[in-house]
Amino acid sequence: MPSKYSLVYPLPKLVMRFRAFLPALLLGAGVAACSSNTDVTNPNQLNSQTFWSTADDAIQGVNATYNTLLRLGTYLRWQGFSYDIRSDIGYSPSPWTDLANFNKFTFATYDFDVNHDTWNDTYTGIFRANQVIANVPGINMDPVLRARLVGEAKFIRGLLYFHLITLYGGNIPLITVPPLPTDRPASSDSAKVWSQIQTDLTDAAAALPASYTGADVGRATSGAAKGLLGKALLQQRKWAEAATPLLAVIQSARYSLDANYGNNFTSSGKNNVESLFEVQVGNPTLAGSQAIYGLNMSKMIGPCGPSFCDGRPTPWYFSQFFVETTTTGQVDPRLDATIFWNKPGGEDVYGTPFATRYASNLANHTPDTLFFKKYGEYYIAGDQSWDASINYKVLRYADILLMYAEALNEQGQTASAFQYINVVRARVSLAALSGLTQAQLRDAILHERLLEFGMEAQRWLDLGRQNLFSDLTTLRAHDPEFTFFVANKSLLLPIPTAEINLNPNIHQNPGW
Repeated sequence: MPSKYSLVYPLPKLVMRFRAFLPALLLGAGVAACSSNTDVTNPNQLNSQTFWSTADDAIQGVNATYNTLLRLGTYLRWQGFSYDIRSDIGYSPSPWTDLANFNKFTFATYDFDVNHDTWNDTYTGIFRANQVIANVPGINMDPVLRARLVGEAKFIRGLLYFHLITLYGGNIPLITVPPLPTDRPASSDSAKVWSQIQTDLTDAAAALPASYTGADVGRATSGAAKGLLGKALLQQRKWAEAATPLLAVIQSARYSLDANYGNNFTSSGKNNVESLFEVQVGNPTLAGSQAIYGLNMSKMIGPCGPSFCDGRPTPWYFSQFFVETTTTGQVDPRLDATIFWNKPGGEDVYGTPFATRYASNLANHTPDTLFFKKYGEYYIAGDQSWDASINYKVLRYADILLMYAEALNEQGQTASAFQYINVVRARVSLAALSGLTQAQLRDAILHERLLEFGMEAQRWLDLGRQNLFSDLTTLRAHDPEFTFFVANKSLLLPIPTAEINLNPNIHQNPGW
């Protein structure tokens, strides 16, 4: 029996068939212009007239769309740098100069790997989603399954455009139909991109089931679509509108918090009670051979030795875990799930005691002997593998609760918001909050998110949504790399030069 991964993310036959089909679509116009007296039609050749014919084709197309989430520029690696290391919770001492500079808001070339991969891999996913959305409705198949598959593609397209607009802004091409080889789509604007994200996620929420069983576990659900819709509306500061889908997720009673916070980020915590949507990775022994890749962010960002430690926690971020103790006087347990540090009593770093592995650092009183732990295979002896069998959680129930608390508080419903932040705090034995003003609760929610979501692509969003990029003095105190942050420029990534050279209708972001 095939595993869930063979259905959610395609195996060789499925992937290669769809990959062979995509170039046929892209090159079709060029090929049509050529002719030869020896032209022969291959009845087995995939093309846009023959591929989208059956329910199996529809499933393969959607699976290939999910597969694009397993790329460096979507969720396997560079997420951690774009949203976390660039923020005030991380910094980069990488010997790879371009990578270190990326986190200092500086580019020698706009086609640097992180930027290039993020743009290209995300648009590859959008391209595949567009194929599904355009072609599956015309297939004669079970109408419920057909609607569900289109809903899954719309969810992924909405997710990927959320990824693009929060990194590049609205000055991006908004492509919602399969493009022709001659198309050069123009830059759009934020209002249109956000509107499309909301439409896609609203449509997806209506078409998707609440849950799946067996091999289909891991596909997008109505709860995932509603949660992401709430997140998109919240990011636009549409507090009242965001509250509606977020409350619907809470009232569904389908989700709860995993009692063990750290379990969310290990191989044993896949698709747990807290997960609304996560990127399904496969068996690492199959990596590459079956187009199933594992999470490799921790190989770049994890502790020196087992990993390359190209991104590390700022001392300021580390200090935030000590601002408040638990009800029993202990350090917030999220610290030990997020960061390796020289803790009292010691801890192992991939099978070697911290004090042994970093003895020279400690002897020399090196101040930055801190390393990210979350999403690493810290429970094994040896080095971190490139392809870890750990799913990346795109959306957790803790996020839903804290976003809903924020939406209520920003509407002046502060008294009603406490219960939702307190659920998150109770899991890690922090005292319940009460009696705070709106401004005080706003700060408390931001601080809770800071500790809850380290290395989960949240901090950059939080800084932007609450206008904290305007306070560069504070950010520079948190992270000296913000010395290089330029107002009205560094908030957005530059559009890759190669893309602008190919498409004169795209305009570069301001300041770049």
